[in-house]
This record gives sequence, structure tokens and C-alpha cells, in this order.
Amino acid sequence: MTARSTLWSVAPLALATVVMLPRLLSPQFGLLDDGLTLQTGREVAGAWSSTLHLIPDTGRFFPAYWLVYSVIVAAVGVRPLAFFAVNLLLLAGLLALLARLVRLGGGTPRDAAIAAVVFALCGPAIETFYTLSKAEALQVTWIALALLATVAATREPRPQTFRRVRRAGFVTVAAVAMLLANATKETALVVVPISLGWLALEWWWMRDRDAGVRFACTYAVINVVAAAAFAALRWSYAPLALAEGWYTRAYTLRADVSGPALFRIAAWLVRDFAFLLPLLAVAVVILARGRVPSPRPVLYAGVWMAGWLGVYVPWPATFEYYLLPFAFGAAALTGKLAGACWSLGRGPHSWATRRAAWSILAAGALLWFGATANAVGDARVQLAVDRANADLVDFLAGLPRRSLVVLNTSVNEYLFELPMHLSEIKQRPDLVVEHVAHAGPRAPSPAAVVVATAEIANAPSPTVRIAVEEHGVRHYHTTLGALAGRGEAVYRSSQHRDVLEVAFHRLLCRFTVRPILDPAYCPGERGAVYRGTFSYGWQVHRLGRTIVDRVERRNEG
Repeated sequence: MTARSTLWSVAPLALATVVMLPRLLSPQFGLLDDGLTLQTGREVAGAWSSTLHLIPDTGRFFPAYWLVYSVIVAAVGVRPLAFFAVNLLLLAGLLALLARLVRLGGGTPRDAAIAAVVFALCGPAIETFYTLSKAEALQVTWIALALLATVAATREPRPQTFRRVRRAGFVTVAAVAMLLANATKETALVVVPISLGWLALEWWWMRDRDAGVRFACTYAVINVVAAAAFAALRWSYAPLALAEGWYTRAYTLRADVSGPALFRIAAWLVRDFAFLLPLLAVAVVILARGRVPSPRPVLYAGVWMAGWLGVYVPWPATFEYYLLPFAFGAAALTGKLAGACWSLGRGPHSWATRRAAWSILAAGALLWFGATANAVGDARVQLAVDRANADLVDFLAGLPRRSLVVLNTSVNEYLFELPMHLSEIKQRPDLVVEHVAHAGPRAPSPAAVVVATAEIANAPSPTVRIAVEEHGVRHYHTTLGALAGRGEAVYRSSQHRDVLEVAFHRLLCRFTVRPILDPAYCPGERGAVYRGTFSYGWQVHRLGRTIVDRVERRNEG
């Protein structure tokens, strides 16, 4: 093995380690789904078939997700560092798969390296791998494995007899991988129309059809078969249809939801992927003048990206990590276009062509640095939030037995996750967590009653998912004043991080009106570039007996 091949072998792991190092140095479970993952993993261990019947009221059916995370819980226990080590390996694997796919699509080692760096440092990758319990990392891994297996199965036009078994094996692996992707998160079904779009491109656009048609046709059949198998499993085990679950009914297309969703998607694209805009000029050259042997990688990436954006148009919320599959295709496209631009700038072309190529590369690089600054800000926000939440859990775990924790926030995931963290991580199932609007008389009376109030300021907008909303802080503190005027402050801690926000997406706010506009993405006091100190934390007050009686009487009434 040469030194260069050795470098390429370890490069994905090295890059993933550099990206994940801050997270590995500060590993904490988060208050968004991690408690449920730990609880479910413990309950499912040894009863793996129960993954077919979990949370049926949502309408979702994703047993592969629960199975994988249950295996992780069984293997590493309640150790956040071990969970993030798994995330590091997942990221390294995805980077290796991405680089391999770029090379198989005709890309150079330089194209593959650019694609890997762009993917590793993009905002969706940061939120996905800096948090736990996200399905997207597993989902994209299964899909990428299916793509590689399909390529291996269709590489030879007429395989000899002894190689037909090998081809059948690769096709089977690809089909199983796609079934696992569908059973990890149902949005993977969008790969069916994506694969059909690739097949249509081969028939109507490409000149070198033989290998491309063979791949596209095989991959389309694999996806249709995998989707049919998933539908059969879902029909057999999921008690509710998609339109009946409280979660899955959101896939219904509605104009009042789709309009704001399109705005949020556009805002995320401008925030995290603006560097693609100048590179599209190179795509035009590739498609119009044939500067490369085949435009297939560019067109395939375009269909992939459009499909993964379209699947979230009906959705009432648009989180950054949802865009991880889109980012996978965008990184591959960036590698191809940036590599082609590099070749145009250094090749035997006219002075005007070389100057235009270098100008496009410079503009793309500048915009990429802005997107990377946003990703760094996302990482810093995520680390601050998780650290503050973990500190709160540590403090609450020291309360007397049978204490009552009153959560003074909006009704959100924290209300359900906090007792799971106390039970699963701190072994304190005796502690009770209730929302401030529903805290009432209990028998027997709690040993102590504390009110936990969140504090947040100067959050980038948008950023990673945070359940506490900044505009509600004033209301929380008004409630706290009414409850704890005579109470005792027993805990206060917050995390502070300097963040730089390159918010070119706010330019969209000037040209968009309600009801399409999402005001959360358009804070009026901030410009396109904002630098500030993000702060997030909690304060806890212990209530006296007279105040507790007053709260109980108020909520009884």
C-alpha cells in the first residue's frame, strides 16, 4: 500500500475526528429525544420484535431506527461519550462513502476531497452528529451503501456465470439497505421518485446510455421492491394509516403550511449552501458545452437535491438536520463543480475563461467560509445548550426524595424528557416533573417543591433546535415572580458563547410577506452579519409551604 493510498484510507476518520473533537471533549445527553432513546433501548433489549410496535399513536413505523439505537444502548449503556464515539464512526463512514461515490461518478481525488470537507463542515452535519437520536445519519448511510452495492452489481454488462451470483448478492444487499433506510425514517421513500428521475435522465438526456441505464434501471427496481416490502411490513404491524397518526398526518400537503415551509427551506439553503450559487455557472458550462465526458453527476445530484427538499414541503417545521440527505448530494455536486472550475482555471483555455473560473472559485470559497462560520456557531450553541441542560439535571438529581420539579417554560419536549433523564441517567424515578400550568395538590405532599426557569438570549436565528423560545422568556420570568417572590434561589447557571452569524438569508425577509414569511427567521434588530454572545441556562427556586399551597389552590381553580 502506497503512502497516498494509506492517507486516503485514514483521511475520513481524521476529518471526522477533527470535526467531532469539541463534542467528544464535552459529551452530554440532550433534552430532545435522548431520554426516550435510553428508556426505549433499555426496554427493547432482549425483546427485539417489540420495535415493530413502538409509539403507534404517531402513525410512524421505523423499527430499524429503534433496533440500531437499542443495540447501541445495550452495548455502551448510559455513556454519552460512547454514543458520540459511535457518531464519529458514522460520520467517518459517510465521508468515506461520499468520497467513493464521487470517484465512481467520474470525479477526481480532488473532487472527492472537496465533497468530504464540504459535507463534514456543513450545518446539517453539525446538528446531526453533535446530537444523538437523529435518524438522518443512519438513513443516509443505508442509502449510500445501497448506491455502492448497486454500482457493484451493474458494473459488468454481461457477467459470466460464476459472477451472476455475485451480482445477485449485491442487488440483495442494496435492496435490504434500502428497506432499512425506509424503516429508519419514512422520508427515505422519496428515493423511489429520485431513482425514477435518474432513469428518465438516462433515457432522454444521456448519450452514453448502456452503463447508466443499467445502473438506473436496477436501482429503480431495487427501490420499488424495497418500498413495497416496507409498505407490506407497515400494513402488517402499524395500527394507524399515515393520515391517522398525529405525527404522520403532517405529510398531507396544505397551502397554508407549504408556503411558510418553502420560505424556511429557502432560508436554510441561503444560510448554509449559498456557495453553490456561483458554482452553478460552471454547471451551465458542463451541461451546455460538454466540458466533461458526461453531465451525469451534475444532473443526478440535482434530482437528488430536489427530491430531498420536496419531501419536507408539507412539513410544519423545518429543522437543519432534516437537510442532511440534501447536504450529501450538495457536497457531491460542490466537489464536481469546484473540481471542474479548477480544471478550467488551470487548463489550456483563454485568459477570459481562466479568469472567470478563478473568480467563480473565489466567490464560492468566500460564501463557503460564511456558511462554515454559521456551522461553527451552531456547534457552539449546541454545546452550550447541552452543557446547561446537563448541569440542571445534575442539580435536580440531588434534591430530596419525592420532590416536585415545576417546569416554568412553554409546554415542550423538556417536560417529557427531563423525568426520563432523571430516571434513566441519575436513577431518580421518585422525582416528579410537572408543568407550571398543571402543578396541583399531591398525596403525599412532596418533600420539596422547586421551580426551574429557563434563560436564553441572543440565539442565532435560525440555528440548531432549541425547545426554549427566546420571545417567551419574559413571560416565564413574570410567572416566576408571581410564584417565587418569597421563595429561595437555590441554583443559577448559564453558558455563554460568542457566535458570528452570516445571515444572508435575511435578505429574503425583504421580499416575502405573511403568511409565507416566518418571523422567527427575520429578527428586525439584526443585519446580514451579526456578532453577539449567546447565553443559555437555568435558575431554580425552592418554594415555601405557603407558596406551594397558593399554587395548588390556583391550579385547582
